Amino acid sequence: MSISRFCRAACLIAFATALGACTLNTMPRAMPIIPAPGDTDPAPAEGMAGAEAACTQAGRERGLDVLGVVSTRDVTGADGSPERDVMLQVARSDTRLEVRCNYQPETGVARIMLI
Repeated sequence: MSISRFCRAACLIAFATALGACTLNTMPRAMPIIPAPGDTDPAPAEGMAGAEAACTQAGRERGLDVLGVVSTRDVTGADGSPERDVMLQVARSDTRLEVRCNYQPETGVARIMLI
């Protein structure tokens, strides 16, 4: 049984039209109702107000020319206590670099790391 030329041509044109209309893009998805959980900044811990000043002073005691505070972030110490890491921009011997300072609010100790 053979298909007539007219039917074959009509099917071919319909197939080509359908394929030409297809953009092969993924279908758009609706936005989620509830946003997915992501990284959020922790709430500031109590007693961290003096972290920047203590770290600046610790840098000066080590002979560094402290140019300013680059960033701060709350961290958890090895024993689970809240601490704050302060990144300082310092100059030493005509070289500018960033150093990390760890501030422990329970003891008020600021330590310059990796010089």
